Amino acid sequence: MNNITLNNLMKKHGKPVLVVLIFAVLGALVMGINAKRKKSTTYTATRQIVISHNIPQEMRTLSSGANISIVSEDNNMMPTYKDIAENGTVAQQARKHLSRSMKKKYSADDIKSAIDAKISQQSLVMELKAKTSSKDASVKIVNATARAMKEELPRLQPGSGRVTLLQKATVNNVDSKTTPSTKKYVVGFALGALLGLIIEFVIFTVKNFGHKE
Repeated sequence: MNNITLNNLMKKHGKPVLVVLIFAVLGALVMGINAKRKKSTTYTATRQIVISHNIPQEMRTLSSGANISIVSEDNNMMPTYKDIAENGTVAQQARKHLSRSMKKKYSADDIKSAIDAKISQQSLVMELKAKTSSKDASVKIVNATARAMKEELPRLQPGSGRVTLLQKATVNNVDSKTTPSTKKYVVGFALGALLGLIIEFVIFTVKNFGHKE
């Protein structure tokens, strides 16, 4: 029985392994270069607002049951308020609160696309999120939208709760996300290795079976 040594293994299988590794590295490089070329960073600024009726004031004339009903009604209206926050009318009003230079860069449609309103069950707090390619722009747009909601909601939805603006968004609490991620290198390595294996399999098949009858 012949001894199996590393040298013997390399002589027998070294070339196929090398081919697979070369294609794997090339695949990782190609995918990595493509990922860098398409890399982009987005910034998301968040500001919370509260939409509710002034319960303490209502309590002077209404019973406890009626007060609970008002809170419940405000809760039920939150999905409608969310739709209004993401509406073009609010975006147009928000744009009025931007500087002249910002207005040149962002139309009302751009603002509408940038804004995303988040609500939770049993909560009167709405999170307004603005996502753009600029940290400063995201902050200004979300703050302008919050202000626009306070101005426009009573007109667009008569009888709605009062809008209270919570802490302003700042550049210090903006979230950023860069895509695509470095996972592209891993995907490229795997695809390259797979291609190398396929090529070696084809070569092996041709050599061993191609000339047989």
